[in-house]
Amino acid sequence: MKATIVLLADNDAENYGRKLMLKAHRYGKMGFEMARLPQHVSLKQPFSIPSLEKMETFFDGFVKGLRPFEIEFVRMDVFPSNVLGGAESGCMSLRVKETPQLIEAQKRLNEELVKFFGSCPAEHDDNYVFHMTFAIGGADYESYQKTYDELIKSDYKRTFRFSRLGLLYYDDDNITPGTYFCYKICNIPPEGKSCPF
Repeated sequence: MKATIVLLADNDAENYGRKLMLKAHRYGKMGFEMARLPQHVSLKQPFSIPSLEKMETFFDGFVKGLRPFEIEFVRMDVFPSNVLGGAESGCMSLRVKETPQLIEAQKRLNEELVKFFGSCPAEHDDNYVFHMTFAIGGADYESYQKTYDELIKSDYKRTFRFSRLGLLYYDDDNITPGTYFCYKICNIPPEGKSCPF
């Protein structure tokens, strides 16, 4: 089993991401796989956990040390992806401006995970780019590229507030569709307190 911790969009950003999901589908017929999860910005890619109960304990402590985030989208990206089912497909996302607050939250998450669980490696630990995915899988990469070529004509520079934290749970290490969901949501306190770890 795997898990990860994500910043969850408030209503305005959630609705914005859902509109982009539908717009992308109308151009490229990639479906709505990302609708399985709320719109989010991950602090780390999925990593193996010993138990969901221990991860929930960690999550409940970690959220206390955060404060709400202003997330600024700066552009749209498209990438090849075979994360769902192994077929060559694509992924479309909004790139997030890297801020000191985001970098510090990610650094603290990784440090506190090591204290709590030991080593918790995940894909892209060394080269992670903050983003919010709105389309993944469901069509070949050529469809993704054509959709991107259309959608990139618009301006995606917007800022939204993210004031909730989500715990995503993956029952299947291969992240097969239908085996993952947002298990828990907590409000980020307006004034962060020190994490107990």
